[in-house]
Formats: sequence, structure tokens, C-alpha cells
Amino acid sequence: MPPTVVCGVAALAVATLFYGWRSYHERLIHKQRTLRERIAYMLWVVANGSSD
Repeated sequence: MPPTVVCGVAALAVATLFYGWRSYHERLIHKQRTLRERIAYMLWVVANGSSD
């Protein structure tokens, strides 16, 4: 194989790994953010409900 093909395949492999990792990382961040928002809402509801 010519060196340009090898370099192209290597670049494609690196890009695939990077975008796969980034997608996984963004899903984790979204999951954590959603959990924090739910907890904050739960605490807000409890705080407002107990002041009656």
C-alpha cells in the first residue's frame, strides 16, 4: 500500500476513536446534568412545601 493510504487510514482511525470518545463523554455529561437538575428540582419542591 502507498504511504498516503496508510496515513489516510491512520487518520480515519484516530478520528473515529476521538469522535466515539467525545460522544460517550457528552452522554455522561448530559446524564449528570439531568440528574443534578432533578435533584435541584426535588430540593426546591421540598423546601417550598415545608414552608406552608
